[in-house]
Amino acid sequence: MAEDTEASTGYMGEVWLSTDATTANLDELVEVVSFSLPSDTSERVETTHLKSANRRRTYTSGMIDGGELEVTLNFRPGTDTDLLIEAALAAGDERAARFNVPELGVPAYTYDTVVVVTGYDKGEVTADGKMEATVTMAVSGAITGAAYVAPV
Repeated sequence: MAEDTEASTGYMGEVWLSTDATTANLDELVEVVSFSLPSDTSERVETTHLKSANRRRTYTSGMIDGGELEVTLNFRPGTDTDLLIEAALAAGDERAARFNVPELGVPAYTYDTVVVVTGYDKGEVTADGKMEATVTMAVSGAITGAAYVAPV
């Protein structure tokens, strides 16, 4: 496949959250404004010893950490999206999450993982501002990526 470096926007991106740890029960979060993608980092564990070659410190790969990500959305209390996020936060359990990334307005790539909702900041209510909420999710499973396939 030839490399395509044409810039694109996030228009038509999607975030889905399940009611359990499987992708069988995914519900789309409605009115998403922006989201960060799940990304792994690997710890570096020092393995230096008294006879390390050339007096150099040595390292090996440690545990992988998926970190946290944020989803910002237009906030409206009592909606299905609001209740889904509230339930996930209250339960504190692992839930499947899907992030669909578009290319020129067409879903092109999907990242699946397992998350725990760790925060739900409902922002502030002002006379002349849009109400937004931010959901914080801790990645607790492997991140898999694949070309987007439309749901059946």
